[in-house]
Amino acid sequence: MNQTHKQWLDNEYSQWVHALQESTVYNFKEHPIVKRMLGEIEWPVEFRPILSSYVEGQIIAIDYMGHTGPIYEITDTCWRMVYYAKKVMERQPMSIVEIGGGAGQFFAILSALGWHGDYWIHDLPEVKQFQYRYLAEVTYLTKLPLSQTNMTASPFCISFYALGEFDDELKKWYIDNVVKKCPHGFVLWNPHSGASADINFPCTITDEYPLLADGNKQLEW
Repeated sequence: MNQTHKQWLDNEYSQWVHALQESTVYNFKEHPIVKRMLGEIEWPVEFRPILSSYVEGQIIAIDYMGHTGPIYEITDTCWRMVYYAKKVMERQPMSIVEIGGGAGQFFAILSALGWHGDYWIHDLPEVKQFQYRYLAEVTYLTKLPLSQTNMTASPFCISFYALGEFDDELKKWYIDNVVKKCPHGFVLWNPHSGASADINFPCTITDEYPLLADGNKQLEW
């Protein structure tokens, strides 16, 4: 195991948890650690799916949650989630398990786009607590049903960047206990800061597009 990478990862987890504990669901996106980890990016206009005015309004409301100031249009960071939510929906999953769910916003966006099914997020206990509060508040704001449920058999696995960043021991646990038990999946792979780039489960590997960082891959099975 790369001990230096594990130390980096443990420190990242610690900072993420502390940032959420210092914040509320109404202001967490203003915290500098959250800003860094969620990634404030520029998303190409040509990769913004066309949305109805109603759906766009729902997603603006979801995007607004966590900002202290008003949001009048979808942010670039949120457009990236919309783009990949559309790609997941093309596969028509009946149930989804997500590895590393952030605040839970991807689940909310999928629901706003019209996806319905069972959803479960694997995450740190402290982060799960924040996700429950966040999703409850988004439900109140948008009327979308966003409660997590126990997983049904054969869920569709998704992970956006988290899985590729794990240390080898943690990555192996998730691959053995989640990935290999899901007949289909969609993962954005982001091995950086010393993480192993080895992908040791059967999948189709393509360069992520639009490519945002060296080593990013899109994995599907």
